Amino acid sequence: MKPLPPQGTLPEKGFSFSEKDGFHLHHSIRTDTFNMKQNHSHDSYEIYYMRAGERFYFIKERSYHVKKGDLVLIQPNVLHKTMEAGSPQHERILINFRDSFVEPVQSMLPGLLNVFEEGPVLHPDARELIAVESVMEKMLREQKQQESGTEGYMRLLLGELLLMIQRHIEQSDSRSKVSDHPTTLHRKVSDIVKYINEHFREPMSLKGLSAHFHISPYYLCRIYKEVTGFGVIEYVNSLRVQEAQQLLKSSRMSVTDITEKVGFDSSTHFGRIFKSVCGMSPLQYRKWAGK
Repeated sequence: MKPLPPQGTLPEKGFSFSEKDGFHLHHSIRTDTFNMKQNHSHDSYEIYYMRAGERFYFIKERSYHVKKGDLVLIQPNVLHKTMEAGSPQHERILINFRDSFVEPVQSMLPGLLNVFEEGPVLHPDARELIAVESVMEKMLREQKQQESGTEGYMRLLLGELLLMIQRHIEQSDSRSKVSDHPTTLHRKVSDIVKYINEHFREPMSLKGLSAHFHISPYYLCRIYKEVTGFGVIEYVNSLRVQEAQQLLKSSRMSVTDITEKVGFDSSTHFGRIFKSVCGMSPLQYRKWAGK
């Protein structure tokens, strides 16, 4: 199993067990402007806790205004990116893990990972935040001390956090779990993103998209980048490469067939884009992934 990739440049070293266990914890306090520069997705689950400050968080097809005390839940292989919202100052705790890491806890508490189908942004109340903070503090303390039994304790703490989240979801009014779009512009761009998510396997151009939504290509590029953090074509290519990765891992389809299936017009273009995103050719990726 491949290692969990890091997210951003962090001021302190993350805590990670072996690759097969798949657990990563980062605590970051930032005072300077920071916007994620790279397309970002990974094969692990992610819990993002906004301890202080605020950020815009683009997830899958829309942006969310994440504020102090919010929890963000990201499923594996979902494109996401954080961006500045107002002041650049913020503090966050980030947990990445694979289901194998929490599997021993799930045997006692089935269905914990179902919480990732909710949200993705949750707003715990004051009482719940005290409990969340307590678990996070214990995790950070274990990260620094790493005493005997740390790995097992981290599993238990993660299980406790997931159980808190599960109970929050069960006890919350379903309407409270739906976040409004930060602005009408964010709502408009969300409609564009949804369209791209549904049609990226088809021939697609900037000119065609702008005509479909009755806006100029320049305006489309500007608002899309402002809201999502992605360029339009960059985002389309990211979706295509992500799907190609899954096909390379899960099937014996030829690269030529995959090229056509995910929406690229030529194998040469596909290979160039794939390598720029993944750092290796499609065939090298297939070999790396064990196919």
